[in-house]
Amino acid sequence: MKELEKHIKINKNRILIYRISEGYAKPTYTIMEGFLKNGELIKNYELSQWDDYGLNGWINDDNEVIKISFDFDINHPLYFPLLHLLNDDNELLIDDDSTREDNKKYMLIQKEKNKIFVEFINKLESTDMLERFHVFIKNIGPDGRSKIDQNYKDTKIRLFNFFNEVYDVLINDYHQISIEEYLLKKDANDDNNKSTAKILKKKNIWS
Repeated sequence: MKELEKHIKINKNRILIYRISEGYAKPTYTIMEGFLKNGELIKNYELSQWDDYGLNGWINDDNEVIKISFDFDINHPLYFPLLHLLNDDNELLIDDDSTREDNKKYMLIQKEKNKIFVEFINKLESTDMLERFHVFIKNIGPDGRSKIDQNYKDTKIRLFNFFNEVYDVLINDYHQISIEEYLLKKDANDDNNKSTAKILKKKNIWS
């Protein structure tokens, strides 16, 4: 696959970068977004898929912060891929395979009203700054060494589909809006606040 890098300006303070680069056994797909303040980078996230998964957050803060949070509104290009990653769950916790303890260093995805939040959380007493918010997942396929395969049976399938959907959304120049996207965006902007999402779910239109 041809290497490429695409930059998308979300607003004056957010730049989304999508990169495909050559890997050892398969290409590496990387989703990055930088958050700026007065022209300086204050935080970012980086989601990568190669033979494994690497999910990483970073913040320009020397203090011992234990959480970094990123928000995505319904108009963000990653909103619907993240929504489908949640797969009707209120939240999805992705634990770090490099950490022996459970749920001490992880990425958490949550939906609240019309926004999705991605958080990187580290509850360990001490961690190297470069690794503080790095979540590693062993193998994109089934692997008994991965916590996901032991505790969260379909998370790897969701992640695989997420990266495929992001590719389609960010690489294709023409994006045909789905019924789901049209109705949810309409619902988000509806002054009467009618719950189109609940109607869709009840009728099971997109399953």
